[in-house]
Amino acid sequence: MAEEIVQYQRQAPFIEQRAEQLLASIYGVPLAPGQTPPAQLEGETDEAYQLRIKGLAGIPQAVPAQQIAPLTQAQLTAIQEAQAGLGAYQPFLQQAQQTVGAGLGAIGAGVQTLDPSQVGTYMDPYQQQVTQEALRELDRQAAIQSQRTAAEGVAAGAFGGSRFGVREAEEARNLAQVKSQRIFEDLSRNYLQAQAAQRATSQQLGQLGVQTLQAGQAQAGLGQMGQQLAGVDINRLLSVGGVQQQQAQNVMEAARQTELARQQEPFRRAGFASDILRGVPTSQIQYTSQPSPSLFQQVAGLGIAGLSTLGALGGAGGISSLLG
Repeated sequence: MAEEIVQYQRQAPFIEQRAEQLLASIYGVPLAPGQTPPAQLEGETDEAYQLRIKGLAGIPQAVPAQQIAPLTQAQLTAIQEAQAGLGAYQPFLQQAQQTVGAGLGAIGAGVQTLDPSQVGTYMDPYQQQVTQEALRELDRQAAIQSQRTAAEGVAAGAFGGSRFGVREAEEARNLAQVKSQRIFEDLSRNYLQAQAAQRATSQQLGQLGVQTLQAGQAQAGLGQMGQQLAGVDINRLLSVGGVQQQQAQNVMEAARQTELARQQEPFRRAGFASDILRGVPTSQIQYTSQPSPSLFQQVAGLGIAGLSTLGALGGAGGISSLLG
């Protein structure tokens, strides 16, 4: 019959007692099927009672909510400023458009001014009066000269003669030539002056148009610059507000992590105790249980022992020496 050996390996009693306490603190008081939990002890709080009955693992822990820091006043101000500044450049842009339109109009008027057909508008309107007055003066002087010539002819007895007629014709021709030359000079002078005035006016209009265009660009630039400067202020407010918000977020997160650490602290202590129980100390008690040997096993054991002794004595020679 085969020998049956059953071995039980257990820890030292004081370690097993601590392990039971550790398990009870984690899982609560062990109860047999149908057994009711023990009553609450005198002076024991409800929280301590529930912890004793259910253990750490049986009591749910409220997970602290992860919060987001609200926008700071600086950030809110930046948002308000950004919203209020939307389209702030529009008045400048509208003014710039009007100014640019006026500048283009001035340049166009300057180009139209150079039209040769428009030179008459720049001619001196009093030039004809001056010319007519000059012509009348020439006629008056010519009349005086004609009277003088006639008087000289009478005195010489040649009045009405061919010689007198030739002289009168020559004086009339000279008068017509002088009058024609005066008219031409006056018209030419007036036309040249009109052209110069036309060119000067065109240049002035062109310069005015260019200056007006530059003013329009400056107005648009003012709107753009104002928008950019407002953006700089908004970015600064957002930066300052971001630092403040991050600090508030750090405070909230630190409080949350602290609460999580507080909730995990009992479990860390339980884990530390479990490590101690599993590793230190290492003393163990070993129990061995086996059935008593039968008569046959005892005889066989004696026979085996005898053979061992015989071998130790040197076989048959040893037995003979014992018997001899």
